[in-house]
Amino acid sequence: MLEAVGYDVKQHFYVNDLGAQIGLTALAYSRVYPNLKPSQIKRDHWIGQMYAIMNTCSELQKVGVDVGRLADAAHESKGAVEEIEAAAHKAKEGDEKAQGKVKEYVDIFMDLRSRFGELFEVTVQTMRRVPDIQKTSAELNLAYERQEPWAIKIFRKMVTDCLSGVTETLNTYGVQHDAFDFESELGWEGSNTRVLDIIKSSPYYVPETQCNEEGVPQGSYLNMTKFIADQKLPTGKKGYQKEYPNFYVLRPDGSTLYTFRDVVYSFKKASKSDMILNVIASEQNLAQEKVALAMYMVGGKEMIGRQTHLTYDIVRLPHGKMSGRRGRYLLADDLYDELKEIIREVMRKKYEEKGEVMDEATFDKVTHEVSSASMKYALLCVGARVQVTFDMQKVTSFEDSSAPFILYNSTRVVSLLNKFKERSEKGDPRCPPLPAADACDYSALDNQAEWELLMDFVLPFYQVIEGGACPNVPPLPGLPEFKTHVICEFLNAFTRRLSSYYRAVRILPGDSDGDGGGGAMHARLQLCKAFKQTIDNGLRLLMVEPVEKM
Repeated sequence: MLEAVGYDVKQHFYVNDLGAQIGLTALAYSRVYPNLKPSQIKRDHWIGQMYAIMNTCSELQKVGVDVGRLADAAHESKGAVEEIEAAAHKAKEGDEKAQGKVKEYVDIFMDLRSRFGELFEVTVQTMRRVPDIQKTSAELNLAYERQEPWAIKIFRKMVTDCLSGVTETLNTYGVQHDAFDFESELGWEGSNTRVLDIIKSSPYYVPETQCNEEGVPQGSYLNMTKFIADQKLPTGKKGYQKEYPNFYVLRPDGSTLYTFRDVVYSFKKASKSDMILNVIASEQNLAQEKVALAMYMVGGKEMIGRQTHLTYDIVRLPHGKMSGRRGRYLLADDLYDELKEIIREVMRKKYEEKGEVMDEATFDKVTHEVSSASMKYALLCVGARVQVTFDMQKVTSFEDSSAPFILYNSTRVVSLLNKFKERSEKGDPRCPPLPAADACDYSALDNQAEWELLMDFVLPFYQVIEGGACPNVPPLPGLPEFKTHVICEFLNAFTRRLSSYYRAVRILPGDSDGDGGGGAMHARLQLCKAFKQTIDNGLRLLMVEPVEKM
């Protein structure tokens, strides 16, 4: 949409290959992969399962549960598991939060065990020999950040495996990126050090310490509350939190935090662009707000508004919230397979009812395009900040408010034009060759509906795109709302009106004189070509490729 209104857009994929979560997964990967390879599962799915297992084991250790003993108890009996849970619960007496985590993570442990089979067993057996998973993974993470060759070998193999699966999924949906930017390389190329030196010179910077006022280690941070007060920035309902959380830069051990690396990456992007859109889920709203504020603190007023968080709500499971840490998520690959199965069944029945035959290769190509389009439309037809829960019946409907409905109406125009061309080439005197668009007599168009379609949809389409792609930018910390859903609403309204027009007006001549055709036929055919072009342009804005037949 931004390209359509004249912007030069580059799409970059930020590869998160550093941080606590990555360190946890890399620790398991380095010790499990030599003995167990993924089979009959994509590598990115396999690595995602590994992360869920590792996070659970680490959290259990934090509340005093021995994961090895818990695994043995799970093999023994339900009662044995309950005994370990009860003992850990009692050991945390007086700490309700810790007691709640004991139950929560024992339940997750048992759930993952039932779902992830051999990978779960091998990972847990490997981790029972690691007394402090969190510390060991942090040391591995720090070694990678410091560019130690042995650590690079572990991380890059895991990340490459994961990215191969991710790009396979992206290719299914026709999603392309101009570059893949690795988070780790910000440190290796010296960008982290340069920005850190600037931050350390800020009057709002507080260094890390091994013993703060509460007697515990604390990382370095920027005091954002003081900055907001000094700059007299708005607080309250339409402003920043009054007691704003500190922006942590370094951990007590000196390793960088992901939000700091986000700031470094943001400055790097700002040096190459006029405007940055960070497309990140709404769960990162506060973190991204802090990143934008840190850019202002460090880079001055010229950084205000240079980067915008294009926030979106994630797809929800019908029975609960998704969580990578708990191994509960809706996979785009699985959703695509389910969509395609439904689409194939519906379209096969339609072909059988019409007595038509399509070769299997073409059928597979068409159903792929329709299935991919169904997913994209379902995600983009609501505001980015609106929760999406998939309704398969609605998403795959050929009747209204869906990609199949719009694609079908686009192919109806193709069918109409093909029928005219076929009759014209056979010499039908009532279907003379179609003249150029500027040679047609549009005064013959006597149906109000066709003029309304032209004036309500074709001519104002650019303004619809511009309105969605170029929203008003509110003062900080407000965020502009980019509106992909206006394109979906436009296409759905257009195709519904176009469908009614088909039923009301006969464009090609029928069997009897005066039944369609006539002086308006050529004008109407050119008008229909304009209708189809507008629909196809709209579909391509949604990254949906129009099809010629359905």
